[in-house]
Amino acid sequence: MRWMNGRIRLATAALAVIAAVAAGGCSSGGAGGDKAGGAGEPVVLRLANIAVNLDNTPAIQDFVSRVEERSGGYLRIQAMDRWGDFAADAEQQVVRAVAAGQVDLGWAGAGLFDTMGVSSFQALQAPMLIDSYALERAVVASDLPAQMMEGLDRVGVRGLGVLADSMRKPIAVTHPMLGVADWRGITFGTYKSQVKDQAIRALGATPMVAFGSARDQALKDGRLQGFELGLFAYHHITLESRAPYVTANVNLWPQVDVLLANPGRLGALTEQQRGWLRQAAQDTAGRSAALADRDAQLLERACQSGARVATASRADLAALRTALAPVEASLERDPQTKAFIEQIRALKRSTPAGAPLVIPAGCTGPARAQPGAAQRSAADSQLDGTYRWTMTKQDALASDTEDKSPEHLAEFPWTFTMTLKDGTWTLFHRENGQPFTDGRATYASEGNRISFTWPQEQRVLAFTFSVDGKGNLQLRPLPPMDVGDQFVWATHVWTKIA
Repeated sequence: MRWMNGRIRLATAALAVIAAVAAGGCSSGGAGGDKAGGAGEPVVLRLANIAVNLDNTPAIQDFVSRVEERSGGYLRIQAMDRWGDFAADAEQQVVRAVAAGQVDLGWAGAGLFDTMGVSSFQALQAPMLIDSYALERAVVASDLPAQMMEGLDRVGVRGLGVLADSMRKPIAVTHPMLGVADWRGITFGTYKSQVKDQAIRALGATPMVAFGSARDQALKDGRLQGFELGLFAYHHITLESRAPYVTANVNLWPQVDVLLANPGRLGALTEQQRGWLRQAAQDTAGRSAALADRDAQLLERACQSGARVATASRADLAALRTALAPVEASLERDPQTKAFIEQIRALKRSTPAGAPLVIPAGCTGPARAQPGAAQRSAADSQLDGTYRWTMTKQDALASDTEDKSPEHLAEFPWTFTMTLKDGTWTLFHRENGQPFTDGRATYASEGNRISFTWPQEQRVLAFTFSVDGKGNLQLRPLPPMDVGDQFVWATHVWTKIA
């Protein structure tokens, strides 16, 4: 990661995105390019990505890498991150931007499209129908995705591929969500989807579109008691302390990602360039389920970070399916969706589900108690103050991960000023005087552990820390953490200056 180019210059980056959107079309190269694909400037296609970065979306990241690999670098994809800024309609904004040609490519969850008049993907979201990675792999490998993508013409985009993603589990704040009774009366976070809304309401809960920073704020405010999420994102953005309860054997539906292209932009590419895109999408689709199927490893890591895991009983599972049956019946009123559901059922009968998740030792029971508000306030107030540290060119040269190019090294030294006050943090950089945060960033400490919630980046950075006799702070990263964050936050002692 290059902080100077990616995070410090937030205002500059925002202006660049606006300029790119206004310009339309590709970032470099011509529409026709070199017909042989082996000369001339690379063609760069811009992809709208609702996530903070592609690290949060392994299948999309794989697609981007494979496009460059397939084309030998003559066709590249530039991710336009945080598209929609985590608004409730962020995915819809992606679809509209692709249709309008503001970007060349994009991706959205399959569940989103029924809110835009496209019902062809609804079978993928039928609750508890696709309930294993083996079945999801079989569905993605079948002829169903191609048939479903035909419906995308209604919203003015072209489908490039359908990618398997993580199984969505119910995750809760105060107790495990096992049976129907655990759903009644709560507010449950989800993504925009008519099918998901129906399923959540059928279980007695109220759906709330909440992801990214919106979910973080709703959890902080106590407006959200549970939410759907895959284990990769759950652990990657360290939600274990705020919502520790995971139901291991309830897979509500899979997250399925749909790759989109602007028809005009796609048509303006050469046949070879289109072939690279389609082949890359096909390659990624074929391995997307394997990329997503890491729940056993992720569950162990989440447990180490404070998650607590429970399993629903057979009676609980039967009751959930009974409560959700009217949703599937409603979907089957549409002849096409009914046919798709029947095909998925047939695949399910012939596809072994695989072994159930094994809960790691010591990962059951009540979650570790969190300190109360008064207790937390007292602990945090001892850390309140202003701190400063400087990253040098020598630090970059000594790092195993920093770019050693002359352009990057010329950016040093970097001087940072961090202010901790009343449970919030603000980080400034000397060169541009712009804060990294927008007033919503918070921190909390417990014992020798401190965590920084960073809503704009949809992540939490956790460290152990020590304080010397002068009040200076030394941080030690707790994984998982981006190497760039480790480099900037934990290379030097934070010297207390006020």
